[in-house]
Amino acid sequence: MKTDVTPLQKDHLVVMAVEFSISVKVHRNSTGHLIRLEGVAPLMLDWLSVRYNFDYSVLDSNATSLEDSGPHLPGLISYAVKGECDVILAVMVHSQDRLKKLELLHPWFYAEIVILLPLPEVLNNVNAVIKPFQPWVWVALGAASTGFIVTLLCLNRYLKSVKQSIQPSDILATESIYMYVVVTLLNQGGYISSKLTPIRLVVGAWCLLTLVLLNVYNGVLTSYLMVTPYSLPLLNSMEDAAYDPNIFPVLVKNKGVDILFLTADKGLFKAFGDKLRTNPKLRCNSSRQCVQMVTSLPHQHAYIEGLLALKEIIKDEYNRTGQCKTTIMKVGEASRPTGWALRKRSTYSEKFNRGLAVQCIYYYRWQHACPYRMHKHTIVHLHHFENFVFINRHPCQ
Repeated sequence: MKTDVTPLQKDHLVVMAVEFSISVKVHRNSTGHLIRLEGVAPLMLDWLSVRYNFDYSVLDSNATSLEDSGPHLPGLISYAVKGECDVILAVMVHSQDRLKKLELLHPWFYAEIVILLPLPEVLNNVNAVIKPFQPWVWVALGAASTGFIVTLLCLNRYLKSVKQSIQPSDILATESIYMYVVVTLLNQGGYISSKLTPIRLVVGAWCLLTLVLLNVYNGVLTSYLMVTPYSLPLLNSMEDAAYDPNIFPVLVKNKGVDILFLTADKGLFKAFGDKLRTNPKLRCNSSRQCVQMVTSLPHQHAYIEGLLALKEIIKDEYNRTGQCKTTIMKVGEASRPTGWALRKRSTYSEKFNRGLAVQCIYYYRWQHACPYRMHKHTIVHLHHFENFVFINRHPCQ
């Protein structure tokens, strides 16, 4: 906000702003009065005011959205239509209805649409005891154990009936056979007192089998225990969010993505719009309310917003709570280019478009924001920017 006294010959513009990550940050005091604006958009406006010799003041209001929220809750567009403000600093999606009411400037802000999902839950790893072997391996192990027990019992009975001079220690008790199978499977060792060759051969084969199986089992079990299992993500694509009846997309009402979905007349975006019209509660009043719906149990909500905005939201939530309960899913869908707006038939439309083009050249020259990299000796001409679009990159990228 300008506070310095300026010459009277300067034009004076009234500015209103909508808070949006990276673009505009509104600072207020304890009583709710606006103190200053921060972000990329105020810096660009300051530069334009110096270049085209105008000053401006910021009109504060209770409006938090562009469109009207009700008969007694006008949006910022209504102020411009009534002539109460000249410039709207916002990340505004272009639409036919807005074009009738405002002078829409060349887009300067471009953000990919992504989805904020609840972080997959950590699952209890109790199944790791069973997972190392496939079901048929467990069936084969059960059959081998049964065959070993039956073989020893039959040998025990046969040797008792054939050889009359068998030592009592060579006769195996039925209980010891069962106990030997259990302790060897649990890798606790075991002892067979019989010294008869047939029994020794059968026991040797069983020991070889358990040696191999137990070492394989322990190795695979260790790998399962070292990996933390997570539940499946809530959705895998934008189509899931649009057409799955058990998933509910949420977004902030009257913002860019909301307008994009509600004005679509076909395709995927229309499906989102139909869901939003069916359940008005999915249109939140603030981003914090949307995040609360995403993290609430049971997990059924997905917050759709621009990539840069969601990065700032996650950062703010982490600073506020010290926890990270959400994650971003990149879906490959891009939002429309967005930018500012002036009141209808404003004499500053051409100046603002030219000024934004010049700023794009500066960013292009220094490789700060424009999408192309250039050699240091490349000459930049105005015809390079006939249809320019700024790409504002987040500092963490």
